[in-house]
Amino acid sequence: MVIYLAALRGVPEHLYEAAAMDGAGPWRRFRDVTLPMISPALFFTFIILTIGALTEFAKVYTAFFGKGTNNQTEAALLYSVYLFRQSFEFFHFGYASALAWLLFVIIMVITFVQVRVSKRFVFYQSDARG
Repeated sequence: MVIYLAALRGVPEHLYEAAAMDGAGPWRRFRDVTLPMISPALFFTFIILTIGALTEFAKVYTAFFGKGTNNQTEAALLYSVYLFRQSFEFFHFGYASALAWLLFVIIMVITFVQVRVSKRFVFYQSDARG
């Protein structure tokens, strides 16, 4: 929320005034002024949330696989939980290390794709687009 508030405070007021003078309504100002100007913040949170989703561990492990839980269902087995169980429950450290490297490569590939796609959707004020 703090990131989005800072991004909204960084939108220049003269852009809203220019859009209002051109006859843009509230929805048009939001779509054509606000969204492009806060797109770097949206892009940052999108990447961080994607990485967080791929590495989610604590909630799932404590709910399904922690001490005191009897329902060890394989349906709740996320990749990071599987990695943890292979290394610290079954002591397959080499296999778990390979799983960790694979997770790292997957995150790098997804982030690289997101960065490449962002060139079409993210507007930076310092860009000198012709």
